[in-house]
Amino acid sequence: MSAPTHAPEDLIRGLHWAATDTGTDRVAAALARLLRDAEHLGGDHVSLRTMNLLVAPRAGPVAPVPHDGGSREELALHPARMVRLTRHDADRLDGEVRVRLVRVGEAHMDVLVEDVHLRADEDRLAHAPSLIAPLLARGIPTVAWLPGCDHGAVAAALAVTAHVTVFDSDRDPNPARALAFAHATALEHPSRDLAWLRTRSWRQRISAAFEPEDARGLLAFAPSAHVVGDPASPAALLLAGWIAARADVNVSLSPGTGATPVEAVTIAGRAIAPRPGDAGDAAVLSQALDTVYSAPRGYEDALRSLGRVVLMP
Repeated sequence: MSAPTHAPEDLIRGLHWAATDTGTDRVAAALARLLRDAEHLGGDHVSLRTMNLLVAPRAGPVAPVPHDGGSREELALHPARMVRLTRHDADRLDGEVRVRLVRVGEAHMDVLVEDVHLRADEDRLAHAPSLIAPLLARGIPTVAWLPGCDHGAVAAALAVTAHVTVFDSDRDPNPARALAFAHATALEHPSRDLAWLRTRSWRQRISAAFEPEDARGLLAFAPSAHVVGDPASPAALLLAGWIAARADVNVSLSPGTGATPVEAVTIAGRAIAPRPGDAGDAAVLSQALDTVYSAPRGYEDALRSLGRVVLMP
């Protein structure tokens, strides 16, 4: 066997292959070759591939999300075989593969990350599951990340292919459409909504506030709840729906300053204080991927109880 031609620094910068007008079999072969090259280079690194991570083409005009980190950077640091799909106009398939080291965790472990990027026209993307099939690593789950909004046929096909679907309802400027998609997807198969994750801090504090029996008794005498936040934010609507389901009350949602999706919560006359970070921190996508196999308790109940949320002027 010939000696490796790459210096260790090459692995830190990343091994790279690209081709135009190619096929997925050639892309898969290139990925296998780069992984062999990485192994030949040696070094103190490990392969912690936890999933196949499919990234659907971005669709629709995306709404800004306050305090949201760069999802591309978060994905790039996740130990997965990532397969990204992008639309282009040319009648061909272009492929690009990168294999590189990233340092993760408090232990600063060097982990090998695989990034496959396919650029294809609409006709080829219509067969996305067949397109990506040769690129999936066997023996590990497949997760689909659907960025953007107004998800079309390609995203739907990837969602069916994947074991778990991850999306962000807050990215859609049309909250009704976003929540309709969320409801339909959650009923079909496991899904994780980043908008729901952004309410975690509020849900924890609300649950703690009403843990004592005397606090729960307040609901019998004052069965009401009020949320101040952004009525156009699915995160605010989901939190209000969750409160309606858990407390069995109707919930009013009135506009706030717009600084965060949720600014204040009052249940049975008891105010729940906000705290920094309630809008969701920059690592929310990483959190979703790290906990992707844990069922999101209360999410479906929140979706089903949205009819008990009254929007105030």
